[in-house]
Amino acid sequence: MTSEKKQEYTRRIIEANPTGIIALTYEIARGYYEDAVIAFKAGDRDTYRLEISRGNKCIEQLIMSLDPSYTLSIYLLRIYNYILECARKASYMYDTGELNEPMDILKRIGGSFEEIAPQDKRGAGVQGGEEVYDGLTYNSKGRTNTTVKR
Repeated sequence: MTSEKKQEYTRRIIEANPTGIIALTYEIARGYYEDAVIAFKAGDRDTYRLEISRGNKCIEQLIMSLDPSYTLSIYLLRIYNYILECARKASYMYDTGELNEPMDILKRIGGSFEEIAPQDKRGAGVQGGEEVYDGLTYNSKGRTNTTVKR
């Protein structure tokens, strides 16, 4: 994941409500698994396994965020465990085919959370986050980064 993408996710997480944060976690996990596929195609086994591990950590965060008072949580837990099982298999078997279904599941369920996020009126999930402003910044390489608040 590029540093620009990390900055974008950070901004979106700071501004998102709790349901939006869940949707973003799905998106980030899927992104890590996609990065693993790219590493596989490049023949980089270490990065391949690292990206799968990062994606798995996102899934573990989703597990930790489940509210057991909802029946739906039981079904989501089963799905998350299935995704972890497939991703672990993909890692030790060095087979990206095992990631196809988990990435599809993450896209579909994450899209559902994205759709319902605007209905969540609880406000930003990250309290005390920094205010994000429009502007340009310069990094150590002299390049500019544009930050846009939406």
